[in-house]
Amino acid sequence: MAKKTSLSHKGSLITRRDFVNTTLLGSGAALLNMQAPAFAQSYRARSLSSGVGSNWYGFGGVGDYASSHGNNPEVVNTGHNMRDGKYEDNNSIEIIDLDETYDLIIVGAGMAGLGAAYEHSKTAKLDQKCLMLENHPVFGGVAKRNEFEVEGHLLIGPQGANGFSAPSNEEGLRNPNVTSDVRYMVELGISMDFTYAELKNTNKDIRLAKDSYGFQYWQESITSVGYYLGKNNQGNAKWAFDPIDKDYSNMDGSKQDKLDLSNWRNFNFETPDQPEFDKWLDTITYKQYIEDHLGFSKYVTRHADLILAGSVGLGSDTLSANCARGLGMPIKGGKTVQQSTSGPSDWVRHSFPGGNDGFLRHFIKKIIPNSFKGSYNYNDIMNEKIQFSELDKTTNLVRMRLRSTVVKVEHEGESSKKSTGVIVTYARNNKTYRVKTKKLVMATAGWVNKYVVKGLPEKIYSAYDQFNHAPFLVANVAVKNWHFMEKLGISSCVWRDGIFGNSCNIRLPMTVGNYQPEIDPDKPALVTFYVPFYYPGLDMAEQGMRGRAELFSTSYADYEKKIRAQMQELFGETGFDADKDISGIILNRWGHAYVTPQPGFFFGVEGKPAPSDIIREGFGRIAFAHSELQGMQHWGPAADEGKRAVRQLSIYS
Repeated sequence: MAKKTSLSHKGSLITRRDFVNTTLLGSGAALLNMQAPAFAQSYRARSLSSGVGSNWYGFGGVGDYASSHGNNPEVVNTGHNMRDGKYEDNNSIEIIDLDETYDLIIVGAGMAGLGAAYEHSKTAKLDQKCLMLENHPVFGGVAKRNEFEVEGHLLIGPQGANGFSAPSNEEGLRNPNVTSDVRYMVELGISMDFTYAELKNTNKDIRLAKDSYGFQYWQESITSVGYYLGKNNQGNAKWAFDPIDKDYSNMDGSKQDKLDLSNWRNFNFETPDQPEFDKWLDTITYKQYIEDHLGFSKYVTRHADLILAGSVGLGSDTLSANCARGLGMPIKGGKTVQQSTSGPSDWVRHSFPGGNDGFLRHFIKKIIPNSFKGSYNYNDIMNEKIQFSELDKTTNLVRMRLRSTVVKVEHEGESSKKSTGVIVTYARNNKTYRVKTKKLVMATAGWVNKYVVKGLPEKIYSAYDQFNHAPFLVANVAVKNWHFMEKLGISSCVWRDGIFGNSCNIRLPMTVGNYQPEIDPDKPALVTFYVPFYYPGLDMAEQGMRGRAELFSTSYADYEKKIRAQMQELFGETGFDADKDISGIILNRWGHAYVTPQPGFFFGVEGKPAPSDIIREGFGRIAFAHSELQGMQHWGPAADEGKRAVRQLSIYS
């Protein structure tokens, strides 16, 4: 039976001072660091001080994910309650003590959390129950989908995580350096024989990317891309179509700029054979590498910024050159094939209809067999509805509790070394609850962990201080047809200076079982914008705070106006009419989408260990697992972090 108590222990929860010196827990809203008062106060003035409502959240589409796209109002407002002192020690908060004790609690049901739960499900005994606590209405973190119904067509797009690489033949599976992505795909029984819709009803040779950002770089050579270069003196649009095919000779810039861009791009997929080279790259930014070590112009840096910001949130002026190398960016020297986070360059890049939610849904079906209707097969897992009532059943080996924001984690007992368990306090539906566990995985990022986990050792707290995060916005725009792009002969578009974002595209849709989408300029499609917030020249932390202020203080209506205006500028000359052509817009706002690794992130500074290595040591019965520990966030390595954390805690009974 649940017991009600009051929360009043001294120093037990987050103080208001903590919150004005960090970012908002759990929602990513713009509660800003005060280390530089002038700009922080300016940004905070633009943030949301009294919570958000449905007018801020906007249209959510149809289906299971309509109430959970990006950081939702419930999550944002719970975070604001914490900022405003609702859980401070000088407030009496009624807590419902639940009579629930678990072998393992996992905080967060994104990919790292599911990797942890999957490992537990494979190794635990039937009486060793696990509880997952997730603050959003639907599991998945950034690996969720948006769904639209337009004129009888179901359109599915990614909310965030999207794009992966896989070998095109059986030989690739025997590669000793096969990625964690592929290992999980084999273990989960996901066939790599993916199929896609066939482009119909056009006489133009339009190549379509299979994901929503590879066209800027990894798939640039196999995609029809238009670079919008602004207006000419007559007010007409200037375009550079498929510039990589023309060795960038049709781009703007000086002759030397275009030569530099071509030479830089030709370094692609080379990685030096020097064992200390990665460590050296981690001592400089990628901008320093391009301009100081390669001698290329700022024009190249600006081009690289678009790619990096779309992949990891910020540009080359702040990111470690080793981060850029890990993403497959051009590095000069060596003869070996470049292997980026998601796989070697000669693998095929793919995307499920909802982005990386395809992997996540397989994990969930393995962990909680009744989470989706139907059997464990590709069609049912990808297309059936979520059975929410099955997620938190007492008979499950792994239970999942949604809409539950953890506000406090502490060891039970005098110290972490002598502790027999962990106490977890969480907020749900305007009530506060407490449960217990023998061990706990924080599958959440540093901006959460360093304020929720009480008694955190100074070395871990300081390590988390070295993590910076950038916001991101993914906008899916459902259009009734896409003749406005077909007439240009493109499926993807890039621009540098605009009203909204800097890229958008229409994907070649994957066909999955009963889901057989069409790709035809006459028929509805999704135009997807991946929108970073980066401000070259500013400090990394300031860029993140400025971006969050913009992301969370801009209304849905204002973003809708920006999107309509941007599309009108790009495609107005080819017949685009926002009033007639747009059927719906979903915004997915992610306040802390990416960790942005600065020089020293991967190998440490001045002989000190890297911050991720310190955090992985854990804290008593609490282990930390999140994709940010990898520096370059991707679904397979994120799941690996969860697996590692569960194994790390196996010493505790």
